[in-house]
Amino acid sequence: MKVEQKMNELSKEELSAREQRTAELEQSFSYDGYQIVRKELFAHLRDPAITIRKDSVTFNTACIEGLEDVVYIHMMFNRELKRIVVEGCDENDKDALRWCIAKPDKRKSRKMVGKPFSELVYREMGWDENCRYKILGYRIQFEGKTLYVFDLMVPEIFHERKSRKKNEQASQEVAEMPNEDAQNNNAAETEVNTRKGYYPDDVANTFGVPVEQHRADTEIQQMDGYISVGILTGERK
Repeated sequence: MKVEQKMNELSKEELSAREQRTAELEQSFSYDGYQIVRKELFAHLRDPAITIRKDSVTFNTACIEGLEDVVYIHMMFNRELKRIVVEGCDENDKDALRWCIAKPDKRKSRKMVGKPFSELVYREMGWDENCRYKILGYRIQFEGKTLYVFDLMVPEIFHERKSRKKNEQASQEVAEMPNEDAQNNNAAETEVNTRKGYYPDDVANTFGVPVEQHRADTEIQQMDGYISVGILTGERK
């Protein structure tokens, strides 16, 4: 009984100390100095995402399933914020794009070939045409609609596999190099992994952004500044 009584007394003391510490934290807490850790720093294979290549765009299955029954979309680009926004639309709407393969029982991802669009994005972002870029999507509600927002400033970068023709050209160039330079070049080529992604230094070397900035970044107050992809890739006048 004495042992049990002593344990109960210790538990009360520990509880009291914990309650006191909790009260202290509640009184002094502030979001100042805290950063919300980026989702991109964790495994995200099943998260909604868009992959942009130099000649096409692909939305993954998780992204498509997030907009229920949507087969056609409007895709918008904001040059100032460097974001792409996607919303569902009807097949016959102006600038409607089919983003998936629709079957009676399911919808599947499809490769949306659009070299003019990709070239504009690569040029706008200063991207390397030898790489593809994967950007996570954030689903939000705006004016009663469900949208996906993709921040192009936070891309996961993957090296693309060279075509056979380019490999032949590269082999010829290496063959014409001095031995030491050729060995260094071959070593560099061997190290390239097309399945392993990486982030720009300003993303990889930070936890995230301050709480207030995060809140501002995840809100769309109005659609000013967003350009329809149909207008973006249309004939210039």
